[in-house]
Amino acid sequence: MSVTATSNYIGEAMRSTAALAPPSLANNPGLLAWNLFVMTAAMCLGLMMAGKQARWIWAARAFDHPTDPVSIYRFVIFLAGCAVASRGGAEAISLWSWSSGDAHTIERVAELKRWLDPVSVGCGFLWMALHILAEPMLEFQLRKAPLPVDMWSRWPQLRRPIAILVVSLAMATAAVGLR
Repeated sequence: MSVTATSNYIGEAMRSTAALAPPSLANNPGLLAWNLFVMTAAMCLGLMMAGKQARWIWAARAFDHPTDPVSIYRFVIFLAGCAVASRGGAEAISLWSWSSGDAHTIERVAELKRWLDPVSVGCGFLWMALHILAEPMLEFQLRKAPLPVDMWSRWPQLRRPIAILVVSLAMATAAVGLR
């Protein structure tokens, strides 16, 4: 499809749906708000997860061997964060840019999304493959000297992610409500 044909299709879709949402959302404000919320939150939380793991990987690079169980664990979580962040981010950018009224901008964002989608899925495939390859080693290592898991003491660590969920929900609700 040529650039002009794509621009014409996007322009027609914007006129036929009063530019509220992409045609795939059937001009449903509730569905648009829900998708804006989920995709924006996914991008932010995925970036937080990937960033935290990248910092830990970098900080421990001098004494962690790449095949140590903790290194594998960190890399698996890093890839999962990257997959969620890039997929959620691509969709969030697409949805947030829809109401700009500029078919060329929407077209460019749609193209960017199509480039990011394979990267997201690739991170997901690497994450799953690495987990499958390392699972026996990780399970063996965890069974050697099991430590008690005290998840209740970690609840305060969820404050920031919950705040991101609340802010993302408020942003999505306001964006749809004010359109």
